[in-house]
Amino acid sequence: MVGKTALGKYRLLRSLGAGSNAEVFLAQPLNSPDHRAVVKRVHDHVVTHPKFRQLFEAEVRSMANFHHPYAVQLIEASLDDPIGPCLVMEYVPGITLEELVQRERVLSPERVGRLLGGFCHALQAAHDAGIVHRDLKPSNLMVLNAGRPDESLKVMDFGFAGFSAKPHIQLAELTGHGAIYAIGTPAYVSPEMIRGDRVDGRSDLYSVGIILYELLTGRLPFNHHTQDKLLTAHIKDAPPRFHKIGCSHLPPPLEAVVQLALSKYPNERQQSAQELASMFGQATGEDIWAATLPEGWEPLAAEEEADVVAAPPARVRPSPADPFHVLHEFEAMMPERMAAAKLRGFVEDFGGQVLASEPGVIKLRLGVPEGYKEAKEGSGIFGWFAGRRPTVPRGQEPIELELQMDKPDPGLPRLCVVAAFRPMKDYPPQDQRNWHDRCDKLHHALRQYLGM
Repeated sequence: MVGKTALGKYRLLRSLGAGSNAEVFLAQPLNSPDHRAVVKRVHDHVVTHPKFRQLFEAEVRSMANFHHPYAVQLIEASLDDPIGPCLVMEYVPGITLEELVQRERVLSPERVGRLLGGFCHALQAAHDAGIVHRDLKPSNLMVLNAGRPDESLKVMDFGFAGFSAKPHIQLAELTGHGAIYAIGTPAYVSPEMIRGDRVDGRSDLYSVGIILYELLTGRLPFNHHTQDKLLTAHIKDAPPRFHKIGCSHLPPPLEAVVQLALSKYPNERQQSAQELASMFGQATGEDIWAATLPEGWEPLAAEEEADVVAAPPARVRPSPADPFHVLHEFEAMMPERMAAAKLRGFVEDFGGQVLASEPGVIKLRLGVPEGYKEAKEGSGIFGWFAGRRPTVPRGQEPIELELQMDKPDPGLPRLCVVAAFRPMKDYPPQDQRNWHDRCDKLHHALRQYLGM
């Protein structure tokens, strides 16, 4: 990608890093060679998600209408650029908070307070606008003028909050084998995100609590090396008290603020970013909220927000051309973790095989006869013998089932599901009516498992 041009006017100079959703590049505006911008190109595997366009457009609208001095600003975006869907954002000269911590390890309470003030101003404005970040961590925070009296912070990646909230029922949850990972970054993820509960701005405050703990003590509250133990600790374990990890020099009122932010349930924490900043300031003897108030900044008036609209509803899907391709749409009102357990029961009870599970999509096979092996393409006569098909009675042909899942409101335990039934290529059904009856019965059973 280096050397290519995004949106016809930003030349990509070098990669700044890559994550699960996108790669970020430093770019040079062609009409302003002395300036810099940041181009975030979405990875190809994200683009294949069935609702990618809808998600992308909704997130761009959300980010374009969220302006704050302590948040990195979106400049423009394109869904159909020749290099792929991408967003152009302001370039912030500085280092990430992650780099700062690696360099200095521990920051003084006064310095943490100055950074926290701007951090909480950005979060409060985002939460007031209905935006929850869901993946706060030091690498998503830029520190400007590090080490100087005017040191400040900017929050990155508000625009991709929706992608991180896509339903992801993992392979291990459906099969019982392997490790289970949390959406978000495991070291900073909130207990309610792990549990699959409703998520709001207070989930971000838990992540802030983890960051505060790290900045003040030089370590994370939970240091398990395996992700399943780490996630369990977020849900069940109390963070170590400061005096037990050699930090008894920190005043108890300060520790109390951090421990409160790390409460296991949202209603036990501070209820807003402003409250968190105010409590931290009281513990350090400084009004950090007032001291970091952005000069001259005011929230957009209601009439200025008129163009902020919700994502358009999904279009009604047309009937497929293939008469043996059956689609059903429905909603399930339950958290993802509960849906995972229910789907695992469905798979086991109907003798299913899980082929793949990725964000938004699960692929299954039902009724595959024992001993079946799929022949590889181009394997010739030997491949035919290796993959020869056990016979099945007519009317009992195996079924391929793809579940496409969406979560329109990441804060609610509501899943929109499209169930797509298809024949396996090695077992084409002969009786269309029988096939549709079987698919309809499976659809009805699936809805019952998901509480419908």
